[in-house]
Amino acid sequence: MSPRLGRTGLWSTWDRLGASELLDVARSAERLGYDAFWSQEGVGREPFALLGRVAAETERITLAVGIAQTSARDPLAAHAAAATLQELCGGRFVLGLGVGHQEIETVRGHAWRPPLQAMREYLDAFRVATYRGPLPYGEPPVVLAALRQGMLRLAAELADGAFAYCVPVGYVASARRHLDEAATRSGRPRPTLVVSAAVRLEADPQAARRAARGYLDRYLGLPNYLANLRELGYTDADLARPGSDRVVDALVAWGDDVALRARLRAYADAGADHVAMIPLTAEGAMADVPTIERLAPPW
Repeated sequence: MSPRLGRTGLWSTWDRLGASELLDVARSAERLGYDAFWSQEGVGREPFALLGRVAAETERITLAVGIAQTSARDPLAAHAAAATLQELCGGRFVLGLGVGHQEIETVRGHAWRPPLQAMREYLDAFRVATYRGPLPYGEPPVVLAALRQGMLRLAAELADGAFAYCVPVGYVASARRHLDEAATRSGRPRPTLVVSAAVRLEADPQAARRAARGYLDRYLGLPNYLANLRELGYTDADLARPGSDRVVDALVAWGDDVALRARLRAYADAGADHVAMIPLTAEGAMADVPTIERLAPPW
């Protein structure tokens, strides 16, 4: 595991929070003992700019983007952004990269390419990108958005690990095995496995599942996640929106503090090196600030 990540993190779009509240949350996360503060890239805030500002407000917590989309910037620009942020935050940065989904054709106007080939070529260019700025803390670790065997192997062979999103606990052991086997074959160090874990602090099953379905609605429409869940044994009936109770309960933990801490520990016990908690509101939005405080580590 990268010593920069530690075991516990927070993940969110953070887009529903105003700037001052977001910075309050980042400072609070550091004070509460979270190891990492994750942002992501979609159609909201630009993640490198956001984390650059958070860097000025924090001293210890790792700053990570999971994930930056390869279609958003070429390898030279991505390397420059990562190297700059690594310097500005004192070596606390971790870069997550992912090819995204086929919707980049409409959202960003880019052609969709086979993900493994596209990511391999991107990483090759990223690693040799010219950068003339200082690197006092060295290159930041890189993790790849990965779900299935091919991308997990690539994450072990060409990066420092994998970031798995929207996965049940039952996924973790096989992902751990694929990563470790690929690293052993290529003579690489043991890769870091990061998993995200959505939680809703709510004991009422109906209310909890309503929040979970609000969060999952987008992901149950994306082929990458659906293919992975089918490989794990979930049926088309499970995955049809709004999702069966079986798949909803597997992908979003709900209950009291004890139940949620147990689920977060279960990911780690199954083989995840770092668990990035996604705290959901009653509507299934991100991020729920009271949950961040209630579920402060250790888990």
